[in-house]
Amino acid sequence: MRLEDTIVAICTPIGQSGIGIVRMSGDKAFKIAKKIFVPSRRKKISWTSSFKMYYGWIVDPETGKRIDEVLLSLMRAPRTYTREDIVEINCHGGPVVLRKTLEICLKQGARLAEPGEFTKRAFINGRIDLSQAESVLDIVQAKTEKSLQLAVKGLEGGISRCISSLREELINVLVPLEAEIDFCEEDIEITSKEKKEKSLNELLQRIDRLLDRAKSFQFYREGVKTVIVGKTNVGKSSLLNALLERERAIVSHIPGTTRDTIEETINIKGVPVRIVDTAGLKKVKDTLEEEGVKRTHFSIREADLLLVMVDGSSSLNEEDEKVFETVKKLKKKFLLIINKIDLPQKNDQEKLKKSFPNVFPIKISATKPLNLDKLKTEIANIILNEVSLEDSEDFIMNLRQKNCLEKAKECIIRAKEGLKKGLSEEFLALELREAIGYLDEITGKRLTEEVLDRIFSNFCIGK
Repeated sequence: MRLEDTIVAICTPIGQSGIGIVRMSGDKAFKIAKKIFVPSRRKKISWTSSFKMYYGWIVDPETGKRIDEVLLSLMRAPRTYTREDIVEINCHGGPVVLRKTLEICLKQGARLAEPGEFTKRAFINGRIDLSQAESVLDIVQAKTEKSLQLAVKGLEGGISRCISSLREELINVLVPLEAEIDFCEEDIEITSKEKKEKSLNELLQRIDRLLDRAKSFQFYREGVKTVIVGKTNVGKSSLLNALLERERAIVSHIPGTTRDTIEETINIKGVPVRIVDTAGLKKVKDTLEEEGVKRTHFSIREADLLLVMVDGSSSLNEEDEKVFETVKKLKKKFLLIINKIDLPQKNDQEKLKKSFPNVFPIKISATKPLNLDKLKTEIANIILNEVSLEDSEDFIMNLRQKNCLEKAKECIIRAKEGLKKGLSEEFLALELREAIGYLDEITGKRLTEEVLDRIFSNFCIGK
């Protein structure tokens, strides 16, 4: 990334809308704006002021043709998103006018921004740390109001404060050790082995509490993967449509209509739930069906929760038994659902109880619909038993941050074991410094360019 460049991008989704925004950031942003913007009624523009908005036209400097009637926003460094000069052009939200405005900016010396480059510059220029930058992405990708609230907590510095507190505690343990190493021949107070061990135990307990709740963070960030499984024509696609309250999957009385997995997200008690419709686990007749069954098995293995469906209007058969065996073998959390209760019932309840003793099925009709609220409540109960957040540490932790925290924990464990074995202070200090390094990776104080590029490649262009 070349920080000396002025970058530009369309910051709003391409399509027809009331407004579309083209954003520029860098030293040449104001200079380019002067070339392409003509204020209405020859109004004088104060190019030295900040946080001003002007009404006028974007004009192609080469032809003199007007491109669009716009509002031009001027923001002077350092009090901007990137801590650089920023110009935002509020155009009409059509793809042609936005693309043309972008092309004119590029011709005048700007460079097309890379994915996430505006936020990356905010991080590099010290306005936010890396955990806050990642929270920006969480805000953009938030699937529920609760997910949004947690992402905002991260942007406000929730993760940073937590990691900074852990780092400070580690330094408090490390400093006396360093003193013992550097001033071993002088008369200084030596911290007892018991006190050192107590401090390390307290650190490990704090880290364990965070890691125990990491699954909750993941659920709010990525959603709870909930897979509907059952024999062919049991009503899986109808249930997906009913939960979504719209026709997403094709529904037919012809068995085997669903050949691929279909995934959509719904909001249950603030937690994003990723509902996955699957093909039946039947004997395949062709390559297409074989691929569909493979994808079903993959989705089941990856699921956080299974919705096991049986058809109340037909007898249990070999395909049902195959589904039951697969579910029991994986030992995942599941709900047993009897569908089509609006039809005459032929299902063998005793046989079902033998397959799933002590499991109380939820009886529904996906097409009427009947008892879907009860099903949603049961799904919510299972999820909320897994998801537990405390107000004191209310933020989302992503997989990268979790891995860094786990590595820091491993270093502290090795230091604790070394302390018990009577290893030298140099060894203990080395492990604690490495633990601090992994915490610094979370906030971005220690990071390679390769890792940084990988993180921001997940952002959209324009953010």
